[in-house]
Formats: sequence, C-alpha cells, structure tokens
Amino acid sequence: MRILAIIFIVIFSSPSLCATSLSERLRDAASSQAAAEKNIEALHTQATDQLSTEDYLVLSESYQTLNNRDAALDAASKAEQSAVTPYLKALSFYHKAQIHGIYYQNAEMAIQQLVAAEQILSNAEDKTSQLLLNDVLHSFASAYNLRGQLAQGLTYAERSLKLARQLNEPARELNALIIGGRLALQNNQYQQAFYYLQQGVTLASKLEDNESLASLHFRLGMAFRKLDLHPEALEHFQQAAERYRALDRQSNYAYTLIYLAETYLEEPVQTDKAESLLQEAKLIAEQQQHVLRMALVNYSLGRVALLREQYPAAEQFYQQALQQFRQVNSATYTLEAALALVRLYYQQQQYPAATALLNELSPNIAEAATYLQLRFYTSAALLAAAKGDWQQAYLAQEKTTTLNQQELTEHLQQQMTQLKGSLTQSSDQTDVREEVLALQQQLSASESRQLLLQLLLVGLIFTAFVIWQLYRRQLPAGPLPSQTELTPRQWSQFRDKVKQQTANTPLNLLLLLPRDRTALQQRFGRKVINTLLQQVRQELDLPEVSACYSGSEMLWLATPTEHADALMPKAQQLLQQKLTALGAEPRIICTNLPLATLLGEHWQKDDLSALPEVIWFGWHLASNSQTDLATWQLDVEASHPRPCEWQAENLRTDMLNACKLGELQLWLNGQELKARL
Repeated sequence: MRILAIIFIVIFSSPSLCATSLSERLRDAASSQAAAEKNIEALHTQATDQLSTEDYLVLSESYQTLNNRDAALDAASKAEQSAVTPYLKALSFYHKAQIHGIYYQNAEMAIQQLVAAEQILSNAEDKTSQLLLNDVLHSFASAYNLRGQLAQGLTYAERSLKLARQLNEPARELNALIIGGRLALQNNQYQQAFYYLQQGVTLASKLEDNESLASLHFRLGMAFRKLDLHPEALEHFQQAAERYRALDRQSNYAYTLIYLAETYLEEPVQTDKAESLLQEAKLIAEQQQHVLRMALVNYSLGRVALLREQYPAAEQFYQQALQQFRQVNSATYTLEAALALVRLYYQQQQYPAATALLNELSPNIAEAATYLQLRFYTSAALLAAAKGDWQQAYLAQEKTTTLNQQELTEHLQQQMTQLKGSLTQSSDQTDVREEVLALQQQLSASESRQLLLQLLLVGLIFTAFVIWQLYRRQLPAGPLPSQTELTPRQWSQFRDKVKQQTANTPLNLLLLLPRDRTALQQRFGRKVINTLLQQVRQELDLPEVSACYSGSEMLWLATPTEHADALMPKAQQLLQQKLTALGAEPRIICTNLPLATLLGEHWQKDDLSALPEVIWFGWHLASNSQTDLATWQLDVEASHPRPCEWQAENLRTDMLNACKLGELQLWLNGQELKARL
C-alpha cells in the first residue's frame, strides 16, 4: 500500500502530467460556450479559498470563451497571485497577455505580460515549458504587428518557427508560418511572404486544418491585393470567407468581409456591394465589441462615402476610425486614417485643419513605412502649394521623389534576389534570358511610372497655385479673429509644449479648480471665473512652470516632476486667496498627475484632454466623504504605465476596472477611495 502511495505521489507531482491535465481542462473550457458555462458553474460552487491556480486559469479560459473580458482578467490575475510554480506563473502571464491583446486590444499591456512570461521560461528545458514559450513568442509577433513594429514582429515569428520545428510541433509550425507570412507581407517583403504562405498551405493541407487554410487564403488575398492583382485577390478572399462562415468563425469572417469590400472599392462601380459587406462586418464587430474591427469598418465606410463625394459623412467615418485606432494603439492604422483625413480636408479646401493634422504626424513620420511617408509628403507638397509656400512645396516634392527612388530600389532588390534564386534552380539559359528581359521591362515600366507621377505632382502644384491666386484676388479682407477663437489655439499650444517638454524632462500636471465652480459661474458669470484663473496663472509665471493653461473651469500647470510637490501648495494658496477676495468660499479640489506613469512612454496629445476625468472620477468616489477641509488633495498612483486607455469611449468604465484590479489607486487627503459603480 505504501509503495502504491509513493507511486501515486511521484506520478501526480510530475509537472508534465499536471500540465497535461490542465491542458485538457483548458481545451474543454475553450471548446464551446456550453462547456465554458459548465466549468464556471462547477467552480463557483466551491469556496474561494479552495480554488487552485489551475482552477483560476480554467475560469479565465471559460470567461474568454464567453467574451467576458473583465471576469477573465480578474481570474488570470488571481491565478498569477496564487501560482506556486514557475510554469503556472508564466501561464498566468500568458493568459493576461491574451486578454489584454485580444479582448482589450491593448498591445502595450500585452507585451508587458509576455516579457514577464518569457523571463520565466527562457531557461526552462522541459517540453511543457518550451511549448508555452513557443506560444509566447507567437503572441509577441502578433502584439508587435498590432503596434506596427513589423521588424520586431518578424524576429519573434522566426524564433517561434525555429522552436516549433525543434519541438516537432506541426500545428505550432503552421501558426508561425501564418504570422510570419502576414508580417512579411505588411513589410512589403513579398518573396519571404509567399515562401511562408506557400509552405503554410502545404502543411495545412497535410494536417487537414481548414481554419488555417482559410487564414492562408486570406493572407494570399492580401498579397495579391498589394500587387494590384484584384481578380486573384477576390478569389482568395471569397474562399477564405466561405471557409470561415462554414467554421462559424465570426471574428475572422468579419475581417475577411472588410478586405473583400476594400478590394471591390478598387472599382467605383462596386461601391454598393462593398457597403453591403461592410455593414455585415460592422454588425458582427459591434456584437463582439471589437474596437479594431469597428475602426477598420469605419475607415472603409469613409472610403465609400468619399467615392460618392459625401464629404461630411466621409469625415465622420474617418474621425471615428482615427479615434478607435488610437484607442488600440495601432500606429500604422492611426497614420493611415489621419492621412486620409488630411487628403479629405485638402479636397474641401480646409487647409488649416489639414496642416494642423500633418504637423501632429510630423515628429514620427520618419519611422513609418515608405508608402505612408509618400502619402505624407505628397499631401505636404499640395498643401504648401495651396498656401503659396513654394519653397516648402519644392522641398516636400523633392522628398517624395527620394522616397519613390527608395521604394523602386527596394523593389528591384527583391526582384534581383528572386532572379538569383531562379538562377540557382535552373540551368536552362533560355529561361534565364527571359527572366532578365522581364526584369528589364519591369525596371523600364517602374521608371516610366515614377516619372509620370513626378510630372503629375508638379502639374498639380502649378494648377493649385494658379487657382489659389485667382481665388485670393476675389476674396474680401477678412475680419480679425475673435477672442473665442484664441482659446483653442492656446490649448493647442499648451499641448504642443507639454508634449515637446516631456521628450526631455519628466513632467507632472497639476490641475486645480473651485469645488463650487457651477455656483460661482451662476453668481459671477463664466468670464469672471475665467479671469480669476487667468490671474492665478499669470502670478504663477515661475521658472519651474514649463507650460500653463486656464479655461473657465480649471487651471493646468505643467512642471518638472522634481518641482511638483513644492509648486502645488503655492498654487493652492494663491487660488484660495483669489476666491476669498471674490467673496466666495475657498473650497478647491486639486491633483498632481505624473504624466509618464499615467500616459506611458508613447502618448498622444489628445490624451491630455482626458486627464480631467481623473478629477471627476475621484470627486465622484469622494462624494460621500465627511471631510470638511477646504482643500481636497486627490492623489493618484498606478501599478504600471498607462493603466487606462485615455481616448476610450467608455473611459469611466476603463478607470473603474483598473481600480478594481489594483492597477489604479486614488486617495483623498491620504484616505484611499474605494471604486464603486
């Protein structure tokens, strides 16, 4: 009996067998909604202190199957906290990365979790840990793809492919081939993309993996679309859509509908068919609350409206898409949507709006893909010509020419690589001569196309100059800008200055406002309160204040982090003195916000506009506070950079979830504020 007991202990203490048992439970939880609900019901009958790490991971997987992302993340966090082995700790981080990346579309948070998982697994040699490491590497590739960092994504895809082959895991090898083909394709590395995708088709057919075959047809459709071979692209997209629909993969089906519609839009006569497909995709995206797919649909609907010359509708769709792309931190898509808006503004002769948007994109444009840089500088040349700035128009057009030459060189390098590969595989001299001739013809055609594009751009600039001169002579002298037009410009200058300063020095943002602001505005008027805040701002014109702004509600002060604690009492005292002099109660609320912690490293200027929500949220949580102090000091801490997505439509819900998960904490005068609905 004792021997049997020892055998039992040895067997069931084996990490591989425990992992196998857990893997079976996780597969069951992911198999169907019915299975997920059954798992949740069974585990909820147990006491919380009896739930193991494995139980929490099964709960997390089950909630993911039911698209309950908040409950899934909560269960994964509890699994991380209770994990007693490195493998379970790493698996918990992997689950959190999947939830952040897939359900919250937050690539930055997903990468943080993947880094933690990789650190644990990098030295593990057992196969179970190596398999998990392979999944982590694949998720890294997907996350970097979402962020538009294609080179980093390709590196992780290649590592995933190499490890999958070492482990002799065909299914994981197939996943690595698919993501590698996808990244190579987006990076315009067509030869490598077709290599991955063709190998993927062969392996998927061997494994009889219909879902992967659907994915590969989708990627091949993307490849042919990039090469302007639209009939071939439509054929592959249609095959992918049919397979996804048969498999009831609604998410993938919606993606395929979007790109099928985009391909139809290459022929303006097909706009009705494209719109029908987009509306079907939009319905699925809204049902699943998938922000990235909703953004892609809105972007494509903007194209539909533009082709129909419905400019207000096009602008609305592009603005919605831009906001949603920023929400999921997709750099490439954000830039595409912004440049589409620039071109729309140009067509409507809204030159200031177009110029402002181009200036906002300018700092990071050098890191963008070549085709996006071409769009940027082409728009810059046209706008400069429209404003009569011929020097800037020439410089932008010169940059466009350089980028065209660069793109042509890259294309020819790829063609030469492909030709060399053909030379090593063929001894038939006739075939070689035919390939060389074909390459020369492509070179000639590319040079002709480039010359034509340059001549067209010069012609457009000249035409725009003539039209602008004729139009300007007919315009009456315009009035001076009114006082109300200055405020947006001051706010824009404030945001620009803060963004510029944070590149060199960590800044804190101090926000101060009267708690009785509504009553004060009713009693004295908005102008009086606005003037009061302006006086405070002017008297705080100190060397340690990097930038400042005041409206009719609150005072904004940006200061280096090292000066924030000393500056806050001065600002509080001065504001309370002004309120007392006005004959009002000196009741104020203020907060000291560290920008690097709350916004993260890569933040948008529009994020600043959302930060007052911290005060409104804290004020709401403090509404039942019994404190009678005149000064309410709201303090905020975050467990990691950018705990919330500040441009989210449901920001309050995002903040509430962050507080519940311990990622965001608020205190009022030293007393912690508990999050509640």
